[in-house]
Amino acid sequence: VRQKTIYNYTIKTNCAHLEYYLHYPDFASSFFKGIAIAVILIFVFIAALTGSLLFLIGPAAMACIAALNLLNWENPIHHEQSLPWDEYNFVTVDRKRLMIITHRTDVTLGFEARFQHEVLFNKYLNFLHTVLPSTAEFTEKAWKW
Repeated sequence: VRQKTIYNYTIKTNCAHLEYYLHYPDFASSFFKGIAIAVILIFVFIAALTGSLLFLIGPAAMACIAALNLLNWENPIHHEQSLPWDEYNFVTVDRKRLMIITHRTDVTLGFEARFQHEVLFNKYLNFLHTVLPSTAEFTEKAWKW
């Protein structure tokens, strides 16, 4: 299952910072908490109805623990930082997917920048021409990793 990821970039003259997280609807947190509360209440109600607290041992206990984890759910935000610009030797430009990847030596690893609009894509590419070493090689091809 593919899920939309939100990328926020901060580009500076010495390096770039990336913040990304999975996209969930605004109601996701409340929805998960509602499900968790409902599950806990159902198990407590069944235990009270049967008069047996032993019901809360076993699978019901595991379900309650999972529900408690859902109560504390937050969408994690991930952070990355690029190397200083003068350490990059190669740049791969994928115009079809609007991606620009800066590399040191290994072309499978690098700082990936993804764009939604061609205007920002071209601005970033022009910026890289000014901050990367003059020996940096720019290659236009499809990014496969």
